[in-house]
Amino acid sequence: MLKLADLIRLFIVFIGLSLFSVGIASATSPVDYLEVDGPQSGLDLSEHISYYLDPEWDKNLDDMVGALADKFKPIETTKPDFGYIDSKVWLRLKLKNITQDNDDWRLYVRENFLQYYDVYVVREDGTVNHIESHTPSTVFSERTIDYPELVSPITFAPDERITLFISYWSGGSSNAALSFETLDSFSTIALRRTSKYYISYGMMAILLVASFLALLIFRLEVLLSYIGCVGVTLLYLVHIDGVAFQFIWPHFPRFNSYFSIIIGAFFVAVTYNFARVFLQTKIYHPRIDKLLFFLNFTSLFIICIGAVVDPQTTKKAIILMIFIAILSGTITGILASFKRFKQVRFYLFAWVCGVLTAGLMNLRHIFGIDIGQDAEFDSIRVSIVVDAIMMGLGVADRYRQVLKARQAEAQLRVETANKNLELNMRLYDLEEQYKLATELVATRDKDMKNTVHDLKQPLHALRLNVQKLKEGKAAENDDVKNIDNTFSYLEALISDQLQQSVVDPRNSNPVNNDDEQALGLPMVLHTIYEMFLTDAKKKGLEFRYVETSQQANIAPLVLMRIITNLVSNAIKHAETGTILLGVRRAQNNLRVEVHDMGTGMTDDEFSRACLRTVRLQKTNVQGNGYGLAIASEMAKNHGLKLQHIKRRKIGTTIALEIPII
Repeated sequence: MLKLADLIRLFIVFIGLSLFSVGIASATSPVDYLEVDGPQSGLDLSEHISYYLDPEWDKNLDDMVGALADKFKPIETTKPDFGYIDSKVWLRLKLKNITQDNDDWRLYVRENFLQYYDVYVVREDGTVNHIESHTPSTVFSERTIDYPELVSPITFAPDERITLFISYWSGGSSNAALSFETLDSFSTIALRRTSKYYISYGMMAILLVASFLALLIFRLEVLLSYIGCVGVTLLYLVHIDGVAFQFIWPHFPRFNSYFSIIIGAFFVAVTYNFARVFLQTKIYHPRIDKLLFFLNFTSLFIICIGAVVDPQTTKKAIILMIFIAILSGTITGILASFKRFKQVRFYLFAWVCGVLTAGLMNLRHIFGIDIGQDAEFDSIRVSIVVDAIMMGLGVADRYRQVLKARQAEAQLRVETANKNLELNMRLYDLEEQYKLATELVATRDKDMKNTVHDLKQPLHALRLNVQKLKEGKAAENDDVKNIDNTFSYLEALISDQLQQSVVDPRNSNPVNNDDEQALGLPMVLHTIYEMFLTDAKKKGLEFRYVETSQQANIAPLVLMRIITNLVSNAIKHAETGTILLGVRRAQNNLRVEVHDMGTGMTDDEFSRACLRTVRLQKTNVQGNGYGLAIASEMAKNHGLKLQHIKRRKIGTTIALEIPII
């Protein structure tokens, strides 16, 4: 007689054997048939799809129906997606038609192109219908249904059971978003998707036409770059939608397969180029500009090599490269916005949107996150249209800024022209007075001759500076100020000397007015330097002035006349090298020195050159030889000392000693 404990043991063994047998049965039994009473979405199908991966590519339908029938496994995602693999994928789907009168169905694979694609229908009586067969050489016209994505007609009578086998290899991602549609439901889908395609195409075509017309009118480089971006983006959309293979190159399936690499490379290139052109990185961010150029070159190099070595991996890498390109351009835009937000705000908004979309693509294709294909493509479409509009606004804003800058530049040119006119009028007045002084020199005394001589070289230098200003080579405020100082010197010299020559010809000492008293030694020397700088450069000499803050007890106009003669002589007699103007302290005096690298002179020659009636024969320089004589006489008349410094090996150094204030 069995005890209670034995009964319990037998019950546990029975339960265990039952569960084990159920487990074996469930593991080996085929997937249940999906009862079809209407359109079936990818999510509906996913619970009934099983798969087999064929890494050797040596299996056929007989193997799938026979020896390998038990090797199929249920898919683990909402749609078949095994990443970027080299294996041929076999899918199996068992269906039962429970409608009363619908026998015309559509197997819809939302892919525009697959390298290898076969669809088989195996019926209960063993009959096999090979519905579709594609290879890399299959042209578009060989598709059973004329549609940019893969659609296969399935005849499936009411109450009938069939098994669908789909084998494929994409050459890229193995993602295959399947649905099973009625004729009516597919017609609705086709109409909706076609409308969506062409609305987005039309919007971008309008942007392209508007941008091209703007380019013809405004000739802005950024517009050309923008047209490249929009054009490549439009071509990318046309390609991923399958419309390009349907209408543009229907007879070139191999090219269509590789075009994803080609358009990817162009997308990377135009992305970097637009970022550099719009943000003007060469001007504002030269280091970032070099980095963007390097990233662009590296990406294109990898894509070109990868297209030959491993196209499948390259297609995957392009998605990451596009993300890096958009992210790099966005980061550059953020850096630019710190100082130029108004100029880059539309660009920044657009590219942040682009980063989100590119990130979504990478989450799906690189990291394998289950994101619907429609969600991905729709986000790309929306992002691209938003990007295009924002970039268009950015380009328009850039033109507005350029127009504003041009208006400011035009205003500056008007102001400069008015200043030039004023300076030319003053120059005309000076030249008229110079002519008058020239006419009077024959009848006036030595002082008038000195004035004419002192005017000659400064006036020549002034002509050069005014000419440079007219040509737009010196429009800075400092240049205009220096020319003003030269004018003031010459105007004071002429008006004072002419007045004194008429009123009292015997008085050759200029009267110091308030303006002259306001000029100190540093200002006078700097004015002389600016006065003769252009003359020296024209002769190929380097003219240097060592700034000083010292003040000396000398009338500014007297100082200017003496040093002007010394500098003028130095420039005349030096063929090469440097002219140096500077100040030294010598006990209780300041010594203004002028150094040149000319032919040089001895003390005896210096003494003779200080005489008005002597002109040294060792030089071929044109002139009357009054310069040194005038400087020497003026120094003596004002209690100053002009001396020759002998310590230089080449050239001449002449110094004017002035008491310190």
